[in-house]
Amino acid sequence: MQLMATSADDLQVVSALTQDGVARIRDLHRDATSRRFTLGFNRFRWELVSQGKQPSRVRTGLMVEGVSAVRTQSLSRANPDAVIDILSLEFTPDDANPPAGILRILLAGGGQIELDVECIDVTLADVSKTWRTRHQPDHESDA
Repeated sequence: MQLMATSADDLQVVSALTQDGVARIRDLHRDATSRRFTLGFNRFRWELVSQGKQPSRVRTGLMVEGVSAVRTQSLSRANPDAVIDILSLEFTPDDANPPAGILRILLAGGGQIELDVECIDVTLADVSKTWRTRHQPDHESDA
């Protein structure tokens, strides 16, 4: 699967597909020269569960183009093996400089990654075979 997002509506679809994805801190990469941010993570395949299929995950890459700055909140790079859990993606437009804005990757536990972007230019791509998992995220018990 590969999806591109170039609008706020597209980003909502990508956000839904990234929910409950898990990554390690070391999987966050910013290339300042190419103005690109990438995140490799294990995506929970909600679209298969909704079809009544076995819970599974797949290795997925999230790539954001046109990134001028990256900031993190409640996220320490001190332990590169620390696990982060993706909740959602959201975009706040810069009304003074459209189509620029801030793309936020919201994480469990209150952390977030903020990307200053010149526009919404996001690619989500599965890069491995799917594998089964016995653990399905349960938002009812997480509350």
